[in-house]
Amino acid sequence: MPDSPFPRTGLGSRAETPQLLFLHGAACGAWIWQDGFAETCAEAGFAGQALQFERGPENNPAGLGAYVAQARAAIARAGGPVVLVGHSLGALVAQRLLLEPAVRGAALLAPVPPEGLWFSSTRLAFADPSLWSEATRMDQPVGQADPGLVTTLFGSGMPPAEARRYLALMGGESRAALMEAQGPQPVPHGWMHGRPVLVLGAGEDRLIPPDAVQRCAMWHGTSARFLPEMGHLMMLEPEWPRVAGLLLAWLRGL
Repeated sequence: MPDSPFPRTGLGSRAETPQLLFLHGAACGAWIWQDGFAETCAEAGFAGQALQFERGPENNPAGLGAYVAQARAAIARAGGPVVLVGHSLGALVAQRLLLEPAVRGAALLAPVPPEGLWFSSTRLAFADPSLWSEATRMDQPVGQADPGLVTTLFGSGMPPAEARRYLALMGGESRAALMEAQGPQPVPHGWMHGRPVLVLGAGEDRLIPPDAVQRCAMWHGTSARFLPEMGHLMMLEPEWPRVAGLLLAWLRGL
């Protein structure tokens, strides 16, 4: 599937204004940004595109390296400065691209940390084996996600009907990418890349715990901010404008 462009509202002739490249998380797609989040950013003068990762055929699924290459190609097509906005697995891809010359910074939402998921996954497997089992099945075909993931992926304020609607769109993640994400990643340290990084965590996130988000922020020389009543898919929850507001405030400060 090709990239999903958004209107370049507000860019005008200001060549220094970066475009945004939205990178979705595991078992999701470019659609997670298209229910108001990306449009709000465009209306505020920060337009861009949402990349759909190509996961490859079932007998030869793409790994994280392929996702990084796809995002790097999208950066090149942008033809100017870019700020990466990544969620979860997409945030891990963004972190691997912080040395790209055109990248001016990155906003990381519920990010997989540079250490990978091995520590968080192991802890989850012991603390809640059933939830861990559900989370490891993100490679199942779209529409076959376990209904139990509703309470895993969303906060308590998410209307159940809306949560089920989004859950029906999820699935089909590359098992190779999921396995690769368990281990440490070649993410440059903050002192090396020198880019501004925004790190946002969700207070009710059961997949990426607060300590993992904090370690990610520390790696990049910054502090994490948390939205207390939100779940992992924060850009889809009723209070998503709060997330967009924090992102826009940070972008204006660049």
